[in-house]
Amino acid sequence: MNNFQNLLVSNPDQYIGYGNPSADICFVGKEATGMLPLQCGLGSANYWMTSLPMFFDRIKTENPNDSIWKEGHTWNKYQKLYDAIFPENAAMPGTMNFEQHVFVTEMSALPAATTNQGKGTPGFEEQLSARKQTFFAHPYFKDFKVIVLACSDYIVNYGDRREIDTLFDVTFDMNGGAHEVGLQNAFWVHHSPDGKRIVIHTRQLSGAVSDKLLEEMGAVIRQHLNSCQNIAFASSVTKKLSIGMTMDECKNIWGEPQKTSKTTFPNREIETWLYENNKSIIFENGILRIIQE
Repeated sequence: MNNFQNLLVSNPDQYIGYGNPSADICFVGKEATGMLPLQCGLGSANYWMTSLPMFFDRIKTENPNDSIWKEGHTWNKYQKLYDAIFPENAAMPGTMNFEQHVFVTEMSALPAATTNQGKGTPGFEEQLSARKQTFFAHPYFKDFKVIVLACSDYIVNYGDRREIDTLFDVTFDMNGGAHEVGLQNAFWVHHSPDGKRIVIHTRQLSGAVSDKLLEEMGAVIRQHLNSCQNIAFASSVTKKLSIGMTMDECKNIWGEPQKTSKTTFPNREIETWLYENNKSIIFENGILRIIQE
């Protein structure tokens, strides 16, 4: 979590994203639509520094006309991908829960309704290049076990332009890394040298992206995460906190907190436990959501 705090401080004018910053998985889209000003809007560095974390279940009945419920919307595809990764925790019909377990950001920090509009924005190429070097090159992004670059040609990895290799310290898997699922539906898998991280490059997850693509990608990610768990279990000598634990489970590992605070909202309760050396953990409705060490 220290890397995330450093990311905020070192990128005060960049779009940060939202979801769970302590998650194992990061989804990277092309650009956000309808985004508020970067300096103080939702997903900005200022937002993260001054507001409660934002990751919660979305319920269709609360806002049935929101475009996220449309079949071709990116959020709808993100949820389907999450359900393919964790079918045992798939969202109930009419809900979305992937934001609790995934951090979401964008390759470009310039809001646009379409790719053509985004690419046509003055200074698009310059800001995209700068964002890669100042934002995505940050060590925080090497904390993720899985990064899905769902942004097609906003980042490239061919010929002499090895942006994915360079930014994320990974290499394309020549043996089975290419997954051709169908027309305009493919993804490419890259591994870190130690095999503990994968970066998947694919098209923007919206519109006509097929369920088959999402299912196959989800299976690859699930297999990798299971492999990581087996490695961690085999090498672990002490039990560690992990997202999703109950309060009692956390207390059995870290002990009693030195101080607690609680904030109640409609349908959810946020509770923070503070420990020595500036360590803290944050619960949502009694379930561990953020670990700050």
